[in-house]
Amino acid sequence: MRPTLTLPNPRLSGLHDRCFDVVVCGAGSAGIAAAAGAAQTGARTLLIERYGFPGGSNTAAMVHSLDAMKNCRDCRRFVVAGVAAELIAELDRLGGLATEDNPPETMAVHPEYFKIASDRLLARAGVCCLYHALVIGALVEDGRLVGVEVALRDGRALVRAKAFVDCTGDADVAFLAGAPYRLDGELQALTLWFRVSNVAPGRNWRQLEEDCRRALDAAFREGEVGLFGGPWVIRVAAGEVTLNCVRVRGNPVDPLELSRAEGEAREQMLVVFRALRKRVPDFRSSYLLAAAPQLHVRESRKIVGEYVLEESDVVNGARFPDAIAVGAWPVDIHPTDGFVGVHPHKENPPEPYEIPYRCLVPLAVDGLLVAGRPISTTHRAHGSTRVQGTSMATGHAAGAAAALSAASGAALRKLDPVLLRSTLIKQGAIVSRDCQLDAEPGLAHPFAALRR
Repeated sequence: MRPTLTLPNPRLSGLHDRCFDVVVCGAGSAGIAAAAGAAQTGARTLLIERYGFPGGSNTAAMVHSLDAMKNCRDCRRFVVAGVAAELIAELDRLGGLATEDNPPETMAVHPEYFKIASDRLLARAGVCCLYHALVIGALVEDGRLVGVEVALRDGRALVRAKAFVDCTGDADVAFLAGAPYRLDGELQALTLWFRVSNVAPGRNWRQLEEDCRRALDAAFREGEVGLFGGPWVIRVAAGEVTLNCVRVRGNPVDPLELSRAEGEAREQMLVVFRALRKRVPDFRSSYLLAAAPQLHVRESRKIVGEYVLEESDVVNGARFPDAIAVGAWPVDIHPTDGFVGVHPHKENPPEPYEIPYRCLVPLAVDGLLVAGRPISTTHRAHGSTRVQGTSMATGHAAGAAAALSAASGAALRKLDPVLLRSTLIKQGAIVSRDCQLDAEPGLAHPFAALRR
């Protein structure tokens, strides 16, 4: 007879059944902004994060750039502010904005300073941060999310709140709560970003990027490397660059596929790095400094919300009466169909467009908003909205909305958009494409004055 295994009752953490006004799940770009936005609106706010540090893609996946902070058609103008502006100002104070020798349409950031700047921002706002915590379940009563189950170092806990914001990047909370979602058949490529040190000085980012592209094109033709993207180069510091070029196919919310992709990506990284060392003079004496702790996931689940943003909204500069954020990135879809090199995306950047609050409101489940990468969009529109600057903007809006709902008792899907927009504007956010910011003369960005 086969022996049976009896498991003890799960130990309950001391956090069990504590109640907050707002709980934000995930401390990436969207989650940082959501938690700070909720706390600044007066809510007792808990931020739950699976790693021991904030930053999400910018730190855990080493994506060392903040895309879509700027208008891609005019890089002197900014379309995201509010909490994001405070974070940029803190990074500036710390010296965490990377060298200006980088693509002008983005803001390059140093990952370690990004962690510290985020910690400081959250602490000032009064956010309670819970690191090393993984959301593993959702408690839904009468169609409303009222709690999330979290696995902690000292057991499990059920954390209740008046409102929740899912900033996990993969819509994990929405999925666990039973909200409808879409998972497109052709997901964008996964990437392992990696840092290389002791790169020779002298060539600017554009020249170095072009040298790397020619080298990998030649290596691909000769069968030395397999699929690759770009490569795209971010210069983090003198002699140190981050490379975005590994290209792996896989479903990031399938545990087995994700595990396989992680190993495959590391092998690709090594092959690509050796090809660059061999073929690019500036890399001859370089060495591999670090690979990201996790893959850069561009696309996974997307909620089905009260409005589904479409590509036509992006390319036509759409306006909405309930707009709560402004996007400006091109429709940027990293392919998995065998294409190598630089896919077309920045040739015709769109005019800034507005994102409605309804894109954050999932169907079927109350008490929950979703911000960042998994907001309600089509596959094509998602290619623009998925990036960090836009994620911070939607995160800030979701956090403020959750706080207003918690204070008033109004259902999130029935929240007054005029009240939300006015609250965001008071907090410095940009909610209309007509309200872009210009830097003062002599300042690198319009938030530099905040560091004084």
